[in-house]
Amino acid sequence: MATIPLKEVQEQFEKTIDGAIKKYDEQKSEKLKETIDGFNEKLDDMKQSVNKKIAAGEAEKNKDLKWGFKSLNDFTTAVFRAGKGSRQIDERLLDLEKKAAGDGLEVGDSDEGGFLVPTEFRRKLLDDALEKANFIGRCTVIPMATNSLSIPYIKDTSHSSDTVFGGVKMYWVAEEGSLTETKPAFGQITLVLKKAAGLCYATPEMIEDSPISVEPLIRKWFTDAMAWTLDDMILTGTGAGRPLGIKNAPCLVSVSGETGQTADTIVYENIVKMESRLNPTSEGGAIYVANKNTFPELATMSIKVGTGGVPVWIPANSAASGKPFQTLMGRPLVWSEHCESIGDPGDIYLADFGQYLIGQKVGNGLRFDTSMHLKFDYDQNAYRIIFRVDGQPAWVAARTPQNSSSTVSPFIALETR
Repeated sequence: MATIPLKEVQEQFEKTIDGAIKKYDEQKSEKLKETIDGFNEKLDDMKQSVNKKIAAGEAEKNKDLKWGFKSLNDFTTAVFRAGKGSRQIDERLLDLEKKAAGDGLEVGDSDEGGFLVPTEFRRKLLDDALEKANFIGRCTVIPMATNSLSIPYIKDTSHSSDTVFGGVKMYWVAEEGSLTETKPAFGQITLVLKKAAGLCYATPEMIEDSPISVEPLIRKWFTDAMAWTLDDMILTGTGAGRPLGIKNAPCLVSVSGETGQTADTIVYENIVKMESRLNPTSEGGAIYVANKNTFPELATMSIKVGTGGVPVWIPANSAASGKPFQTLMGRPLVWSEHCESIGDPGDIYLADFGQYLIGQKVGNGLRFDTSMHLKFDYDQNAYRIIFRVDGQPAWVAARTPQNSSSTVSPFIALETR
């Protein structure tokens, strides 16, 4: 049902009142006069409501998300001085407490230097982390307003019996022939927010003697650590108290090595077989992710031609003078230390991260706090970052194609060699 804007309702009331006044002038009815007075009261209420909404909209539009601070460095320096017992606490910090309370946020304790970080700086920290992470930007991110979220899916794990969507099948029937009932099978994927937390310390000398260095240092430590952790969870998470990574996902397809293949090697046939197990709908989005120590094997792969072989991974000029390719089979190749060492399962993946779900607390789920009391006896300030997130593949199992016993998936890895 469509919602009529309050302004439009007000205009309709005004027209109704004008019509009623004309009738009153003609009939001089006391009852009609009471009706007009009642309409006027309601119209006044509506006008007040409209004016409040307009004022609230203007306030939100003009809201200073930095709350008077020029930079994160400006904010942290003010917090440090307040925590050191300065007689004059920066008025922007005191104003920050009032604004935070008005927004329904948790108010920092100014006696302990625990002021909230302004909204603009919280977003900047998270944005920096996501830009440095290799994988989360490729994943499907789902905002979560609650701690858990159940997502329905279709159990489409096999097409071998001519069915799709977990049981839907079409039949060819003769005229007046009876129809056979089929139906899809459904399940649920549940995301439950987990908490990732980081903690570091900064000495008063660092803040007081060289305040310019505080902002880039704090941002670099936290954003790099968060990016590193996000990448690690997407690849290797166990699902126990943390997200489920593709390495431990039940939908992961593992490709065996070649007969007689030397240990700790990667051969061209391995890559070809990985490609053959990729689900066709992931062709456009899949990339390779590998440990950097696989580079010597990838760079020297060859394809057999008669009794000899031809290199398959050489730049336009030569392997030595040209820049090494950052693609494999035409797909981007990303190096990651979270991949296992050469020869172990997970040393190289073929993955469509668009089929990986990231549940993220609405508002980015990021908290950033500071306190001088945790390490008071060491004369250090503590900085803490907390990020609430969950993740797992959108597939609960690999799929068996119609005319093949070899399963396919958006996530492929090599077995031990």
